[in-house]
Amino acid sequence: ANAYHLFCVSDVRVEDMEALFACRKGFSIRVNKLRLVAILFNSLLEHSLIRYEWQSTLEAGRLLVRKSGKGFVSQSNLSSSLTALRKKMTSAAYGIQQAVDELAK
Repeated sequence: ANAYHLFCVSDVRVEDMEALFACRKGFSIRVNKLRLVAILFNSLLEHSLIRYEWQSTLEAGRLLVRKSGKGFVSQSNLSSSLTALRKKMTSAAYGIQQAVDELAK
């Protein structure tokens, strides 16, 4: 998360990521690069590290705040970001996929 500046936090802590993945009630984090956040979660899904419903879970839990700080990221936002990124993968997206691949091993 820190290496690719996924969130608008200077230093994402382990506790922040734990709260995000645990869908801790009342927790939210402001997204800096939505497409890369989407590829992170999709890569986790591809390795069966999270459930298929990750997009709706993030929306329902209001876990991700839009970069503007106005409102929460929706399932549609995540889906659109993922579709756009799949059409044009970036080196950062590949890096995230590789990191998740290593994590899954």
